[in-house]
Amino acid sequence: MNRSIKKKSNPYSKGLYTITLAGLVAGILDSIAASLVFYLSLGFTPDQVLQYIASSLFGPSAFNGGILMVIIGSIMHFSISIFVAAIYFYSYPKVKIINTRPVWSGLLYGAGIWIFLNLLILPITKVQPVSFDVIDVAIAIFWHMILVGLPIALITKRHYYLK
Repeated sequence: MNRSIKKKSNPYSKGLYTITLAGLVAGILDSIAASLVFYLSLGFTPDQVLQYIASSLFGPSAFNGGILMVIIGSIMHFSISIFVAAIYFYSYPKVKIINTRPVWSGLLYGAGIWIFLNLLILPITKVQPVSFDVIDVAIAIFWHMILVGLPIALITKRHYYLK
């Protein structure tokens, strides 16, 4: 007797998949942009960019911590990316403007992420303060809008659209 067993899909696992995918895509695009911009403006290597992230917990010693600090910086970076993707994902069905205007809300979300992290979170960490340059800030906000907020919004929209 051949019985086919239908596997019920778990909506929670699909949501977790979407959050993880959105966070990883945004995190990878953000890492590429940060590595490129920091290399062109400060001569930082991608490893140093990740050590900079780790320096929020470990201070300047993170730059002497080698591969361990690169790994810690990577874990921190992708944890934040997945966390902000989760916030957007769970807000999507509850906040009308997000689900009716996903492109605009994604762009604004990306700008909001940069503002929140750089103006509220970084000042209370061990990161060494850097000089404020309007052009650098504009570039960083722009890449967060296009490469972080927008992918999170579009991946989230796709999840709810296919539901």
